[in-house]
Amino acid sequence: MNRKISKIGISLIQSFEACRLAAYKPVATEPHYTIGWGHYGPDVQAGMTITQEQADSMFIADLAKYEACVNNPSYVPVTDKLTQNQFDALVSFCYNCGSGNLQRLCNARTVTEIAKHLIAYNKSNGTFLTGLTVRRQAELELFNKPETAKEEEDMQLSNYQWGVLETSIRKLLDNKKVTDRLWLDKIKERTLTTSELAWLTFVVSMR
Repeated sequence: MNRKISKIGISLIQSFEACRLAAYKPVATEPHYTIGWGHYGPDVQAGMTITQEQADSMFIADLAKYEACVNNPSYVPVTDKLTQNQFDALVSFCYNCGSGNLQRLCNARTVTEIAKHLIAYNKSNGTFLTGLTVRRQAELELFNKPETAKEEEDMQLSNYQWGVLETSIRKLLDNKKVTDRLWLDKIKERTLTTSELAWLTFVVSMR
């Protein structure tokens, strides 16, 4: 099972991607429209509107797509050397800048070199944007942030909470909103990592 973004990374992305239920262009020169939690692409048309539930579903699907890029050595050759905070920062970067820029940022670079170059991705069509500079700085700060034992402790659950989580995931599996049944095994064995636990509780809360 590939690594998942943690609650910290999700919060970082949502702090920059305010949810909007009508299609818009943050920059006039963008070829496509944006909707929901920063969902961008040719499937978003002018005048399009969605519900909050649709926006949340798009967000979860988009996170999975960008997590897969950061987990992929073809995009991030040093993916197995990343801390959770570094992984989260790169998922946020990929969510905002796309897989092509992620590959350019990480190609043939060490973890330290990636940190040095991350802040440079603060332009759109060659134009410097303050908003992108602020986001890159936030991602860089998370990338460089050491992980602490307290973060692990904060995610511990009681037996009752484990039971509620298992019931919720079973319902999502039955409804095919979650497809990987390995989650149940990890819940039963209490072997979820902090980031996986944060991911599951986030998915349950969004549903």
